[in-house]
Amino acid sequence: MPDSEVPMASPVRGRFQAIDSFAIRRRNEFYIIGLLQEGEVQEQWFAHIALNPGFAITFRITQIETVQIANETQEYQLLIVAGDAESIDLMLGLNIGLEPIVISTEGED
Repeated sequence: MPDSEVPMASPVRGRFQAIDSFAIRRRNEFYIIGLLQEGEVQEQWFAHIALNPGFAITFRITQIETVQIANETQEYQLLIVAGDAESIDLMLGLNIGLEPIVISTEGED
């Protein structure tokens, strides 16, 4: 069954297209800005970022904000992930941008 036809009982709840990412170390937070392409996303759910076709890393979404960029009418979502210095370093090292992210109710902190 193609991913777009996942039944509602599946832990996969949405597809998010990342545009860019950044961190604010003083707040111990990592941010992924992008667009929800289908489904839904909620706080405490997980963002699954594929490292290769067989392996993905997951991050718990602690907050979601809606943001606007100057001179654009499109609204974007900002996924916020809390973390310590080591996990922030890891997330920054992934260089997340212009890639699809699967949103799921299941994952690992």
